Amino acid sequence: MPPVTGPADGPVAVTGASGYIGSHVVNNLVEAGYAVRASVRDASRRDKTEFLLAMNGLGAGSVEIFQADLLQAASGAYDEVCAGCSALFHVAADLRTDAAYGAGSAQRTYDAIMDGTRGVLESCRKAGSVKRVVYTSSCAAVWSGWRGGADPSGYEFTEQDWGGHGTAEHLWNVDKASYAKGKVDAEKYGYAWGEETGIDVVSNMPSHVLGPVLNKTQNNVWQKKIGQALSGQSGQDASGNWIGLGFGPAIATLAGAAPGFLWNVIDVRDIGQAQRLMATSGVATNGSRYILGATDESGELTARQMRDALSGLYPDVAVGGAWRTPDTPDFWHAKCTKAIRELGLKTHPVLDTLRATGDSLVELGAIELASK
Repeated sequence: MPPVTGPADGPVAVTGASGYIGSHVVNNLVEAGYAVRASVRDASRRDKTEFLLAMNGLGAGSVEIFQADLLQAASGAYDEVCAGCSALFHVAADLRTDAAYGAGSAQRTYDAIMDGTRGVLESCRKAGSVKRVVYTSSCAAVWSGWRGGADPSGYEFTEQDWGGHGTAEHLWNVDKASYAKGKVDAEKYGYAWGEETGIDVVSNMPSHVLGPVLNKTQNNVWQKKIGQALSGQSGQDASGNWIGLGFGPAIATLAGAAPGFLWNVIDVRDIGQAQRLMATSGVATNGSRYILGATDESGELTARQMRDALSGLYPDVAVGGAWRTPDTPDFWHAKCTKAIRELGLKTHPVLDTLRATGDSLVELGAIELASK
């Protein structure tokens, strides 16, 4: 099916619109003139909607809030959101970062990805107007469980790589790899659905996402680690959990990684731009995948390099406190080269990204800088 040509094609929908990536997708689309249907789990939560509504007036576009629960997608929860839309940006996932929705489980995370994706795509089919679905996958769908835990040092991952390839079944399952396995399975399901329906499904696989935080509820995942480091909390907490610039075994289990593996930074603003370009690209087709990772080697930082970079940006801050920065194994290497080449993506320098992350966390009152 031909791509979206622009705002004149009709409204577009964004699932997971209050999340870190989702909100930047909304922001980019509004600035580009689109009428955006921003879908959130609970529209009564002002902490998740007011900042989205404030985007009205940022550009020629507009924002309207819709309520839809990803866990109810199979029951048609997104039918109203998708009706009459020219494109759907499916960003929503159950990351278990919001305490208001309980601790969740590995099974719930997987079901939200797979059943949610099936339901959202069925709503697109019912709409009859959707030209393209832009799916937010993850670099976990590229590198998790790579070659069953073989050493990936120095390897440059590309869009041809798939998470779980060669991984033993006792590791690559819902219990051990609910998120990564879910993203792989959802991508493959989406491409088969696209082949069947004629509606292109194209995916992006973000790596370690940093950049400006738009709402205090978004202080989680990678940006939270930067905030912890700037608050002097880096290393391990009293329970032995890795925080700040270190990475815990839970993140790296499938690859056999040690704490402290390589950062691979993409700016969240660049993801918003890339997703809009994916919707309108005449080069992208059903099954196209785009890694959204580092622009070049400057965005691939060891824990020590990350600490040094933050210390240079915030010279009066005790970045990481007394933490002894570990050596970092030589992975993960992956670039957004294809997105730059095929989509015309323009990326932010990594130091701009790090500065925007820290400054926004301070401005929102999410952290207090640790003075030297």
